[in-house]
Amino acid sequence: MLDVADPVHIDSRPTRDLVEPRVSYVVARLERAVRQGINERLRPYGLTTLQYTTLSVLGARRDGLSNAQLARRSFMTPQAMGEVIEALEAAGFVKRNRHPNHRRVFPATMTAKGRRVLSACDDAVGEMEEEMLRDLSPSERAALLEALQSCVRSLHGGLPQH
Repeated sequence: MLDVADPVHIDSRPTRDLVEPRVSYVVARLERAVRQGINERLRPYGLTTLQYTTLSVLGARRDGLSNAQLARRSFMTPQAMGEVIEALEAAGFVKRNRHPNHRRVFPATMTAKGRRVLSACDDAVGEMEEEMLRDLSPSERAALLEALQSCVRSLHGGLPQH
């Protein structure tokens, strides 16, 4: 007797389940798994993925960035970035000081505590990436990174040309 809940064969024609998945589907599944893995590793530090991204962006800049600059670099709205910065400031990970030439601009900079937590989170995320890539050789890892960067550039996703 045929079980109609069986997704493989309801009639004699094969369903899409027998076809290789689309690249975009696999990328979306990977993005979801990566985000979940990052969230699990950030939880002990009380950070969200957006807050970690913001700390990462700030970590690369010693002179501070405005909310608008951070929002552009972190792919979020200025309003959402304002909330992220407020939470990071309340946790003692960032501080904001008045810009010397602009009365309404308060660039955010990382505190020593923020640098320590960013370092710990980077280590945790690095472990997750190592787990994800463990079955790939160094040359396969390099080829994967190059291919993914090419895909992002082809869709104008924000990576600079090398």
